[in-house]
Amino acid sequence: MATGKLNFVKRGATNPQSREGQQVSELEWWKEHQRLWNQLVPKSGQADTVQGELIRCTGRFSDEAYRNGNVNWDAGHEQMLDFVERTLNQANTFDETQKAKVREAVRSIRESIDGPDLSGHGSALYLLSEMAVRWCLANPKPVPHAKNPDLKR
Repeated sequence: MATGKLNFVKRGATNPQSREGQQVSELEWWKEHQRLWNQLVPKSGQADTVQGELIRCTGRFSDEAYRNGNVNWDAGHEQMLDFVERTLNQANTFDETQKAKVREAVRSIRESIDGPDLSGHGSALYLLSEMAVRWCLANPKPVPHAKNPDLKR
């Protein structure tokens, strides 16, 4: 991936507004997730940027839940969930209320491995995906991702 800023598309008018002035509609975050996946996630293995790894992990969580009912959930997914929680809760990207929602979503996912919430919008899986998109929009400059040698997913 080239260095510099990521190519984000300006969207509808709802919060939060990123530092670069881009916004993402409550109803279009999943379009941004797919666009970011296509732009940042490699065909296999971990992403080179934190932005790409957030999108990869949240996409993998939803895929595993919706396609497989989490039957393949393992320590690798737990490592990815730890990465997502840690990344979304650090720095100044989100306020304390938003960070609490991230922590609650992570807790909910962990507690429902055997019966994931597949209700779509409003679910913990979707919340983490939306927050990953919002993190990427608020942090458009690529952040190098130190790949985890123990992560096999």
